[in-house]
Amino acid sequence: MRRAVSLESFMKWMFLLVALSTAVLILGTRLNQSYMRKLEEAERTAERAERMLSLYRLEYSAAAAEEELGPYWRPCGEGEEAEMRLTSGGRVYGFVIDYEEIYADMVEEERYLILVGILGLIVAVELAVFLSYVLTRPLRRLTWMCREIAAGKSVRVPQSVFSPSEFSELIDSFNDMSEQLARWRDVQRQLSRMDRLAALGEMMSGLSHEIRNPLASMRIQADLLRDEIERIGAGDFRGEDIRDAGDQINALCEEMDRLNNIVVQLLSFVRPRPAVVNPTKLDDILPWAGSMIGPQAQKQGVRLVLKCEEPDVTVMADGEALRQVVMNLALNAIQAAGRGGMLSISVGRSQSAARSGVRGVITVSDTGGGVPPSIEHRIFDPFFTTKKEGTGLGLSIVQRITESLGGELSLENGAGGATFRVYLTLAERSVEK
Repeated sequence: MRRAVSLESFMKWMFLLVALSTAVLILGTRLNQSYMRKLEEAERTAERAERMLSLYRLEYSAAAAEEELGPYWRPCGEGEEAEMRLTSGGRVYGFVIDYEEIYADMVEEERYLILVGILGLIVAVELAVFLSYVLTRPLRRLTWMCREIAAGKSVRVPQSVFSPSEFSELIDSFNDMSEQLARWRDVQRQLSRMDRLAALGEMMSGLSHEIRNPLASMRIQADLLRDEIERIGAGDFRGEDIRDAGDQINALCEEMDRLNNIVVQLLSFVRPRPAVVNPTKLDDILPWAGSMIGPQAQKQGVRLVLKCEEPDVTVMADGEALRQVVMNLALNAIQAAGRGGMLSISVGRSQSAARSGVRGVITVSDTGGGVPPSIEHRIFDPFFTTKKEGTGLGLSIVQRITESLGGELSLENGAGGATFRVYLTLAERSVEK
């Protein structure tokens, strides 16, 4: 991963580049002017020497001619081509410009300028570091503030006297935003608390309603049983009274079982068992469904159809949790299908509704009238039910278990019945097949 360059480093190098370019430009211009001036001086001395030789017919020795030309000329070395020739006393002397002498003289002459340039460059470096620090410090503080706000903390960045006005306005805006976010978090906490209280109230309302019905029935049956026992104790009873007392005791037992079922479902909803995810074969669900759901379907007059769309489909799931999902969906389907209806349970592989690839699927469908469109969006809400003896927790538990397994629950609703599909992630060996 490529590491981004910090703004402070970027500005520091930018200022250094500007300072170095400025120093090089000024010093280079000055040295170039000095160099051109010395070349012109060398050319003037050469013209003057030629003019004196031609006017006064002077005779110079090589040393005298070199002295006349000045320090920027020297005699030609071996193999060098003369840039200027002087003829004196029948002899020809060749000379070339001594660039080393020009450079040395130029450096000596401009040494103060070079020193000032070096000092100026050092000052520019320090100024660049200072300016980059001053300009980027507010940004660093704002970056820190963003991290703190992202962590859920409320912070306020103090103003600095060295910050430019634009940064000061930006810091003020950030501080205002931080205060508004803090207020919004308080509002969210209050709304969350109100939602929890509303959910708790709805849960308690539904729970009290579900518990009161069996208790009312138990109270009626207990009163009737007491009357029967009083008649039996008084000796004024018939054989039918004994049978009625037995029926009332059975009714009491059924209502107590119903209460126990409500408590069990409530505990499953508010305190679910941690899922133990292992490779699980969907085929194993069908024999279990035939033995556990079959008798209840037969009792209600519903025909049970078990189908394996594709064998040996293995998913990553909790086998016990899957059986609970199938049981809850099947019991709802039996009640929805009614006497003479049909319940179908099938397993296989299919494309999920979320288009997340091929996944294992458990399909539970019935031939009832389907879910009314007006309540379709509420069927997964806790304690929402249209049945007199329902708790409204079955589908909520199914949805919670499916989500805990990383699966997906879908509903296809129509006049011909409702179809629930539970999509689960395939195990590796099932994917390879």
